[in-house]
Amino acid sequence: MPNFRYKAVNNEGRVVKGAAIAADEEGVERYLASAGLSLIHSKAAKESLLAGVFSGGIRARTVVEFYHRLAQTLEIGLPVISALEENARYLPSKSMRQIAAEIKMAVEGGRSLYEAMSMHPKIFKKLDRAIIHMGERSGVLPECLKKIAAFLEWKEDLSSQVKRAVIYPSFVIIAIVAVIGVWVGYVLPQMVTVLSEMDVSIPRATLMVLHISQFVKTYWLWFCLAIIVIPVAIYGFQRTQRGGLLFHQYLLKLPLMGPILANIALARLSHNFATMLGAGMAIQQIFSTLSDNALGNRYLEDRLQSAYKDIEAGATIAAAFESAGGFPSLLLGAIRNGEETGTLDDSFLRLGNYFDEQVKRTVQALVSAIEPMAIICLGAVFGLIVLSILLPLYDVMGTMGKAY
Repeated sequence: MPNFRYKAVNNEGRVVKGAAIAADEEGVERYLASAGLSLIHSKAAKESLLAGVFSGGIRARTVVEFYHRLAQTLEIGLPVISALEENARYLPSKSMRQIAAEIKMAVEGGRSLYEAMSMHPKIFKKLDRAIIHMGERSGVLPECLKKIAAFLEWKEDLSSQVKRAVIYPSFVIIAIVAVIGVWVGYVLPQMVTVLSEMDVSIPRATLMVLHISQFVKTYWLWFCLAIIVIPVAIYGFQRTQRGGLLFHQYLLKLPLMGPILANIALARLSHNFATMLGAGMAIQQIFSTLSDNALGNRYLEDRLQSAYKDIEAGATIAAAFESAGGFPSLLLGAIRNGEETGTLDDSFLRLGNYFDEQVKRTVQALVSAIEPMAIICLGAVFGLIVLSILLPLYDVMGTMGKAY
């Protein structure tokens, strides 16, 4: 919605200037009338290019806070419009305050909260909107908002764990590349030139490192092109339907990262299923939502679609998951037990907590494995470089000793 600059007059006859978010000038007039102001003039404010670029940069923590505040204000008995107005005033993020004000205006115009949030699909994801839609229809909107906030917090914590696991090896790789670039690319060739002028024989280790350096210098452009072309080709391949299935299935089979990616996808599946089932969503809507980029792995999402076809044909959820393949026996057993006891949402919730712990363990195991491997690799690189430098220096010292 556009942002209007207005000039109005209050009950005391004083001129008031300000800004308001509305669909049109009539919306501005209605907004000012509710505040006891009479509109004199309004004009849509021009939004700068930079404002348009940065307005979408809303952090997930800000969205979580929006859900928490909205749930709390609804629980104490405030209507939706008043709750949105509170958010529009007191949220710390200016962009989020503007979005809350736009949602409020849309609700005042007769739209549901679900329809108003659908105007901002980049901020409020499909899963969030589906649960909110169900909460509005069933009259348990505050509880649904709390579940969404809890789920988003879990996603943020999971993302933080993965980022922490990547930081250390990234620094190690950068350090190795920097050391190799300086010593092999500059120091070693200079030293070999000096030794050649002194008629000192160059050791094999030094020649090997030098040849590698010359090879990289000769074909550095091809290396740069490969670094660009290969990821682009992989990205283009996995964007196709068949390529995406094969690529994501391959990712699950990687030695160290595979178990982490699988546990993350299964944790998302379990948490999402438990949240939506607890909110009262139909099985059809749950499977439709989960198979639409909700797990982060297209292969498992394809297996979900296959499972739902079997459920439509009359199979139980556990039997459909087993027939689809790709899911661990622990998941199948928990689903079967949940169906038999009528506690399917609790079963998925326990599965989510279990896979959360598995993610933490596998990430910690990966970090523990990377640290000694990085130290060994770094030591080997430094050892080779030092050896390639010290050996000719040792020969020079030996030659000089014989001369004296």
